[in-house]
Amino acid sequence: MRNWALLLILLSVCANVDAQKWSSKKKFSTRQNTMYFYWGYNRSIYSKSDVNFQGPGYNFIAEDLKAHDRPSRDFITYVHPASISIPQFNIRVGYYYVDHWDISIGYDHMKYVMQKDQTLYLIGNISSTTNSELYGTYDRSTGKIPIREQDLHYENTNGLNYISVQLNNTTPRYETRNQKFAIHQRLGVGLGPVVTQTDFFWDGEQHHSKFGLTGYGLSVHTGVRFDFFNRFFLQSNWSGGFIHLPNNRTIQDAPDFAKHKFVYGQWELLGGIFFYVPAINGCDSCPNW
Repeated sequence: MRNWALLLILLSVCANVDAQKWSSKKKFSTRQNTMYFYWGYNRSIYSKSDVNFQGPGYNFIAEDLKAHDRPSRDFITYVHPASISIPQFNIRVGYYYVDHWDISIGYDHMKYVMQKDQTLYLIGNISSTTNSELYGTYDRSTGKIPIREQDLHYENTNGLNYISVQLNNTTPRYETRNQKFAIHQRLGVGLGPVVTQTDFFWDGEQHHSKFGLTGYGLSVHTGVRFDFFNRFFLQSNWSGGFIHLPNNRTIQDAPDFAKHKFVYGQWELLGGIFFYVPAINGCDSCPNW
């Protein structure tokens, strides 16, 4: 009888070990070793900023310059494979290094466009110009100056590209019993370089600089993510940040540049997919102890 009892205990232990060996750890989007990729589009707003334009024969500040974004108006631009990178878009890949915390890299393609027909204070001097009415020396006592597009126009529509590394936290807010649908709150911070290409209309001529590293950005992010079947998601995201461009080239192969700093707000609508990476020790199917 004692032998039978011992045999039953051994069989039970073996069965339990085997069950642990083959038990399945259910995949879920916020767990460690989950990767994600998303693509989406954005709208952006920008604070007023003081922009310092410098070059041979001029050095002046345009105070409280207004700017806006430039979304594509044609819907087909957003869905046609040949044109999806033309609008203001966001792309990112991330990895959950522990449960609920991920690190990601990607970039926000924004467009910064100086508003037309502004009246601004100019501080500085413009001593060399042939096709502009802005020739002169200015301070605040001069009063506000009407700025025509043909005299001065400045934009980054190819664009204002903020490349950032983000640290994010995901907090579950609701999930169905079978975990096929879930709602998560997202919160994160980011930082990284800014790459621009500038279109600059000055002194009767239009100039196009090449892409270049011109500054850096800092940002905070929050949003709501809707997960479907632990494979796909839609996310509505809100971002705010600070951009500093100390050397934004305005005329290629010339010393002309602009420098300024501003804050921005951004709303993003994103769609993405999850990937589940096996653990390094090959124990992706091990149970949660």
